[in-house]
Amino acid sequence: MEEKQEKKYTESLFYEVYLTGKYIKKMSIQHFKNLNLELTSEEFSTLDFIYHNGNMCQRDLALKMFINRANMGKILNGLEERGYLKRIVDVKCNRPVKLISMTKEGEDIYAKTLITLRNTAQKAYCKFKDDEVKVLIAGMQKLREYLKEIVEIDI
Repeated sequence: MEEKQEKKYTESLFYEVYLTGKYIKKMSIQHFKNLNLELTSEEFSTLDFIYHNGNMCQRDLALKMFINRANMGKILNGLEERGYLKRIVDVKCNRPVKLISMTKEGEDIYAKTLITLRNTAQKAYCKFKDDEVKVLIAGMQKLREYLKEIVEIDI
Protein backbone atom coordinates (compact mmCIF):
# COMPACT_ATOMS: atom_id res chain seq x y z
CA MET A 1 0.00 0.00 0.00
CA GLU A 2 1.43 3.36 -1.04
CA GLU A 3 1.60 6.12 1.52
CA LYS A 4 0.40 9.49 0.37
CA GLN A 5 3.23 11.95 0.82
CA GLU A 6 2.38 15.29 2.43
CA LYS A 7 2.85 18.21 0.11
CA LYS A 8 5.14 20.92 1.42
CA TYR A 9 3.56 24.29 2.13
CA THR A 10 6.10 25.86 -0.23
CA GLU A 11 4.61 23.75 -3.02
CA SER A 12 1.00 24.70 -2.25
CA LEU A 13 -1.37 27.03 -4.09
CA PHE A 14 -1.48 29.37 -1.09
CA TYR A 15 2.30 29.74 -1.05
CA GLU A 16 2.39 30.32 -4.83
CA VAL A 17 -0.24 33.05 -4.50
CA TYR A 18 1.59 34.57 -1.52
CA LEU A 19 4.95 34.56 -3.29
CA THR A 20 3.49 35.91 -6.52
CA GLY A 21 1.83 38.70 -4.52
CA LYS A 22 5.19 39.64 -3.01
CA TYR A 23 6.79 39.76 -6.47
CA ILE A 24 3.93 41.86 -7.83
CA LYS A 25 4.18 44.28 -4.89
CA LYS A 26 7.94 44.64 -5.38
CA MET A 27 7.53 45.08 -9.15
CA SER A 28 4.83 47.70 -8.57
CA ILE A 29 7.03 49.73 -6.22
CA GLN A 30 9.96 49.54 -8.65
CA HIS A 31 7.83 50.48 -11.68
CA PHE A 32 6.25 53.47 -10.02
CA LYS A 33 9.70 54.65 -8.91
CA ASN A 34 11.59 53.89 -12.14
CA LEU A 35 8.90 55.37 -14.38
CA ASN A 36 8.94 58.58 -12.31
CA LEU A 37 5.20 58.37 -11.80
CA GLU A 38 3.63 61.02 -9.59
CA LEU A 39 1.63 58.42 -7.66
CA THR A 40 2.40 55.40 -5.52
CA SER A 41 0.77 52.08 -6.39
CA GLU A 42 -1.62 52.52 -3.44
CA GLU A 43 -2.58 56.01 -4.57
CA PHE A 44 -3.15 54.78 -8.11
CA SER A 45 -5.30 51.89 -6.86
CA THR A 46 -7.32 54.35 -4.78
CA LEU A 47 -7.97 56.56 -7.80
CA ASP A 48 -8.84 53.47 -9.84
CA PHE A 49 -11.50 52.36 -7.33
CA ILE A 50 -13.05 55.82 -7.20
CA TYR A 51 -12.87 56.27 -10.97
CA HIS A 52 -14.72 53.01 -11.61
CA ASN A 53 -17.09 53.02 -8.61
CA GLY A 54 -17.96 56.68 -8.19
CA ASN A 55 -17.95 58.54 -4.90
CA MET A 56 -17.15 56.34 -1.91
CA CYS A 57 -16.71 56.82 1.81
CA GLN A 58 -13.34 56.12 3.41
CA ARG A 59 -14.57 52.98 5.20
CA ASP A 60 -15.93 51.34 2.03
CA LEU A 61 -12.77 52.20 0.13
CA ALA A 62 -10.60 50.73 2.90
CA LEU A 63 -12.63 47.51 2.86
CA LYS A 64 -12.40 47.14 -0.91
CA MET A 65 -8.66 47.80 -0.90
CA PHE A 66 -7.99 45.72 2.22
CA ILE A 67 -6.23 48.64 3.93
CA ASN A 68 -6.89 49.76 7.50
CA ARG A 69 -8.75 53.04 7.88
CA ALA A 70 -5.78 54.95 9.30
CA ASN A 71 -3.57 54.11 6.30
CA MET A 72 -6.46 54.78 3.94
CA GLY A 73 -6.82 58.20 5.58
CA LYS A 74 -3.13 58.97 4.96
CA ILE A 75 -3.45 57.98 1.29
CA LEU A 76 -6.60 60.08 0.88
CA ASN A 77 -5.07 63.08 2.65
CA GLY A 78 -2.05 62.99 0.34
CA LEU A 79 -4.23 62.78 -2.75
CA GLU A 80 -6.49 65.55 -1.47
CA GLU A 81 -3.53 67.84 -0.67
CA ARG A 82 -2.33 67.49 -4.28
CA GLY A 83 -5.79 68.28 -5.60
CA TYR A 84 -6.61 64.83 -6.99
CA LEU A 85 -9.51 64.16 -4.63
CA LYS A 86 -12.05 66.16 -2.71
CA ARG A 87 -14.38 65.21 0.12
CA ILE A 88 -18.02 66.06 -0.16
CA VAL A 89 -20.66 65.75 2.55
CA ASP A 90 -23.69 63.61 1.77
CA VAL A 91 -26.48 62.21 3.92
CA LYS A 92 -26.89 58.45 4.34
CA CYS A 93 -29.56 57.05 6.67
CA ASN A 94 -30.13 60.56 8.09
CA ARG A 95 -26.41 60.84 8.98
CA PRO A 96 -23.79 63.02 7.35
CA VAL A 97 -21.17 61.00 5.46
CA LYS A 98 -18.01 62.29 3.78
CA LEU A 99 -17.68 60.87 0.30
CA ILE A 100 -14.45 60.87 -1.64
CA SER A 101 -14.76 62.29 -5.14
CA MET A 102 -12.15 62.55 -7.90
CA THR A 103 -11.30 66.00 -9.28
CA LYS A 104 -10.46 66.83 -12.90
CA GLU A 105 -6.76 66.84 -11.90
CA GLY A 106 -7.25 63.39 -10.36
CA GLU A 107 -8.85 62.09 -13.54
CA ASP A 108 -5.97 63.49 -15.60
CA ILE A 109 -3.21 61.95 -13.47
CA TYR A 110 -5.14 58.67 -13.33
CA ALA A 111 -5.42 58.54 -17.14
CA LYS A 112 -1.74 59.46 -17.62
CA THR A 113 -0.58 56.81 -15.15
CA LEU A 114 -2.91 54.18 -16.60
CA ILE A 115 -1.40 54.57 -20.09
CA THR A 116 2.13 54.16 -18.73
CA LEU A 117 1.18 51.12 -16.64
CA ARG A 118 -0.67 49.44 -19.52
CA ASN A 119 2.43 49.70 -21.67
CA THR A 120 4.49 48.10 -18.91
CA ALA A 121 1.89 45.39 -18.21
CA GLN A 122 1.88 44.32 -21.85
CA LYS A 123 5.42 42.97 -21.33
CA ALA A 124 4.13 40.59 -18.64
CA TYR A 125 0.89 39.74 -20.43
CA CYS A 126 2.70 38.72 -23.61
CA LYS A 127 3.89 35.63 -21.72
CA PHE A 128 0.27 34.39 -21.52
CA LYS A 129 -2.49 33.66 -23.98
CA ASP A 130 -5.73 35.60 -23.49
CA ASP A 131 -7.58 32.51 -22.26
CA GLU A 132 -4.81 31.79 -19.74
CA VAL A 133 -5.17 35.30 -18.30
CA LYS A 134 -8.95 34.84 -18.01
CA VAL A 135 -8.48 31.49 -16.22
CA LEU A 136 -5.93 33.01 -13.80
CA ILE A 137 -8.21 35.94 -13.00
CA ALA A 138 -11.23 33.66 -12.50
CA GLY A 139 -9.20 31.38 -10.23
CA MET A 140 -7.94 34.29 -8.12
CA GLN A 141 -11.48 35.68 -7.81
CA LYS A 142 -12.82 32.28 -6.77
CA LEU A 143 -10.09 31.86 -4.16
CA ARG A 144 -10.65 35.37 -2.83
CA GLU A 145 -14.43 34.81 -2.52
CA TYR A 146 -13.77 31.66 -0.50
CA LEU A 147 -11.28 33.48 1.73
CA LYS A 148 -13.78 36.30 2.34
CA GLU A 149 -16.05 33.70 3.96
CA ILE A 150 -13.44 32.44 6.43
CA VAL A 151 -11.15 35.40 7.13
CA GLU A 152 -12.07 37.99 9.72
CA ILE A 153 -11.33 41.51 8.52
CA ASP A 154 -10.97 44.30 11.05
CA ILE A 155 -10.65 47.54 9.13
